Amino acid sequence: MIRHALGIVFHFVGLFVLPFVVAFVCALFFEVSQVADTGPFLLVIAAVLITPSFLMLMFGVIWKTRRELKLLRAAGRRDLRSTLATVHRHVSVVTSRGWAVFITGLFFIVFSLGAKWADLSMVAVLALMLFYGVLGLSTFLSGFIVSQFEAQVRKRASVERQMSPAVILAGEVAEERFTLRRVPVPPLYFLLIEDPLPPRLGTTSRYAVGAGARKEELVVAGRLRRTPRGMYRLGPAHIYFQDALGFTRVSVASMATAELKILPRFRHLQILEPPRSKLARPDILTRPHRFPTEDHFRFRDYQSGDDTRRIHWKLSVKSGQIQLRMPETREISTKNVLLVLDSYLPAGRMLDDAVGVEEVLDKLVETWISLAKELVERGDRVTLVCAARGNDGELKVESQACQKGGHVLWQDLGARAIWQGRWDIPGLLKEGGDQTHGVVVSSRFQSPPPGGFVGESLTWIYLPPERGLMGKEPSLLEALAGSPTRAFLWFFRLPYPVGSDENGFFAQLKIFREQAGRLAARKRLRAIATKDGARVYRQLLARGDTVYRLETGQGTHKLVGVATGHTSYKAGKAA
Repeated sequence: MIRHALGIVFHFVGLFVLPFVVAFVCALFFEVSQVADTGPFLLVIAAVLITPSFLMLMFGVIWKTRRELKLLRAAGRRDLRSTLATVHRHVSVVTSRGWAVFITGLFFIVFSLGAKWADLSMVAVLALMLFYGVLGLSTFLSGFIVSQFEAQVRKRASVERQMSPAVILAGEVAEERFTLRRVPVPPLYFLLIEDPLPPRLGTTSRYAVGAGARKEELVVAGRLRRTPRGMYRLGPAHIYFQDALGFTRVSVASMATAELKILPRFRHLQILEPPRSKLARPDILTRPHRFPTEDHFRFRDYQSGDDTRRIHWKLSVKSGQIQLRMPETREISTKNVLLVLDSYLPAGRMLDDAVGVEEVLDKLVETWISLAKELVERGDRVTLVCAARGNDGELKVESQACQKGGHVLWQDLGARAIWQGRWDIPGLLKEGGDQTHGVVVSSRFQSPPPGGFVGESLTWIYLPPERGLMGKEPSLLEALAGSPTRAFLWFFRLPYPVGSDENGFFAQLKIFREQAGRLAARKRLRAIATKDGARVYRQLLARGDTVYRLETGQGTHKLVGVATGHTSYKAGKAA
């Protein structure tokens, strides 16, 4: 709220009072007798350009703010914070390029007064004349532009946004499209559409259209640079009108939303089982093996009352006694498996730093759904459980019963899984029953919670976090440039196309801070993983559960067995 208040004061005072303050202060410290003859001319410029621009800006801000506040009041969302934010947004009409021209004019005022160079003051006058002329024109037209835009949108114009395709697999190509129909764009102005997409996508939506938007239909599109797993709600996009010189920008709407769902991929799982004692039962991940028979039947002597349809006549003739077919008792029968994705991080700094380890959760999700596919194909009844963001945006625990042919549903649940700080493993395992085998896919940065599981057994598939963060961390320069090969060229070329506002100092400073923050988050989590990873691993082994270590690869993930559970939880309770 304080930021909005300071921004309002800065724009009003900076634009219309600062030139006079600078001139007055310079007159106190410099000899201005040689440039005093330009004073009347400057006053005329102020009366003709600065004052009207100030009045027009005040009129436009009051008119647009009153209308928007009525909408906020009708929606029950009007308060002091929303009021200040609305005024701040409408008063902030000057772009970074406009501020550069404004500051340049003030600089030449100071320089001309200090150097006693009256002719140089004309440069300042011309710069300020150009700046205030464009500002006055934009503020005067802003009310008409906004009203015309909204009127056309209500009638026949529209701005539509969509992703093509809207559902893809991780790594596939996706394109963002804006369709503009009969959108009014005045001469010497551009319609700008901007939306900073989630950082994982590595893309910023920014489109500019001219008078061509008045046509029946105009489509602008751009391809996403990265498409990692996740559920992304894009928008609403910010829509502006900007003058051809780029000095001012008039906000007209925030609209056009879209959704992009990127599904995780299934990976081949290579399960390397741990050595087992004679007393330990095979764990839930052990691959079943058939007895070396040709017809998968055993045989015994016929007894009175047996089903005569099971008599094996050929074997009976050879043995001299009536032999009966008996269905083979397989090593592993159908089991109920609760497959849990552990995405818990303690609320606070560690959860906030999760923005730096999204790829760790991606690997866990791939293993999670791939293991479900493996177990379902064996004939087990599998239920997936995780904390996920619902289609309504609410975070909740969701479960999905796995059936053959329902792979897309598993992927959909995996796409919506996120790091969260509300439900730890006990809150997810309670979805299982007494006859359930629990399997937890995890990469914990902290000690596992105490307590057992009410079901038959519990198996851990653990990705050590320091292994999940494998690889050399990119430097800040490599992160800014996008890749190590382009890091050196970052000093000699603009990061964005020539003329883009993103090339400006303040825009680059914002990008610099975002990248530095993400790298700092990864550094903090890597330090925690290095310090506590081995301790957490030992605690998992000491629980008495079956433990597999997850080793991730490009196309194949390995589950390496490192410990066999001593007994089942039921047996432990009975003892």
